[in-house]
Amino acid sequence: MKTLIIYASKTGTTEKCAKDIEKQLENSTAVNISTKNEDIIKYDLIIIGTPIRMGIIDKKIKKFLSTNKEILKSKNTAYFICCGFNENWKKYYTQNIPNELLDKAIIYTTFGGELDMQKQKGIDKFIVKMVSKTVDENKKIEILNKNINKFIAKLQKFSMKGGK
Repeated sequence: MKTLIIYASKTGTTEKCAKDIEKQLENSTAVNISTKNEDIIKYDLIIIGTPIRMGIIDKKIKKFLSTNKEILKSKNTAYFICCGFNENWKKYYTQNIPNELLDKAIIYTTFGGELDMQKQKGIDKFIVKMVSKTVDENKKIEILNKNINKFIAKLQKFSMKGGK
């Protein structure tokens, strides 16, 4: 099954997750939506990854979903988000991605996130500093490798069944 992983990444977390999937899924290609436009027609499975900033997906991913909605409805799809506040991940999906795309998805989940102040810039750095002061110090903001592994396992199982 020929797989395309389309992602947006502001600080590198979503890119790191997309590259991890690319390494583990046979016949897959990861493409940063900010640097390359790929013809999705020639792929059997489309994986879309996006960071969440203040409850909103990346604007280029949002435009991609809108522009390619009809094609995506006819494709096998999977979605992942990277966010620091995982307790809201289902809400982020329902607020940002049309139900007709989510209902058809093989899987959609959260991969967690990272909070690296070195990678923050401008207003984002200020906001992250303010938010981090309100976060329970016992709460870890981290990439959820177990979720990535479950995601990949589900897609591999789907692929082994011939995409059914």
